[in-house]
Amino acid sequence: MAAEGGHWSYRYRPDLPWPAYVDLVHGWEDGRDLPGDFVANADLVADVGGVVVGRSSLRFELNDFLRTLGGHIGYAVRPQFRGRGYATEILRQSVDLLRARGISPALVTCDDDNIASAKVIEANGGVLEAVVPGLADVPKRRYWVS
Repeated sequence: MAAEGGHWSYRYRPDLPWPAYVDLVHGWEDGRDLPGDFVANADLVADVGGVVVGRSSLRFELNDFLRTLGGHIGYAVRPQFRGRGYATEILRQSVDLLRARGISPALVTCDDDNIASAKVIEANGGVLEAVVPGLADVPKRRYWVS
């Protein structure tokens, strides 16, 4: 995803051997050794037939930024796999995982002009709460998904 201008994980640490990185992120799920103002979280990969088609970032708590703009879930689908329903399924499974941890409803946001993402959220039962000012003058839609 990085080659396509995206990120596998905003917290990836290429300076660590892979097993050490995996141990580190497993701790983050429980809120241990979190960098900066991060909250307990997990990054998931959407794999179809051995090919990574997208990813999801789950946040198990909300800090001030996440409560306003970021939400509980962030997701992305690689450009060549868009329009095939993967985003809808990634979000559905992400909501299920949060629900299993006792988090429901989940806050999910998208840029106001990202119609495709808004449709994905609405297809998962998202209820629009508000459109709020975002970063770089791009308003954000705030949805709650049960």
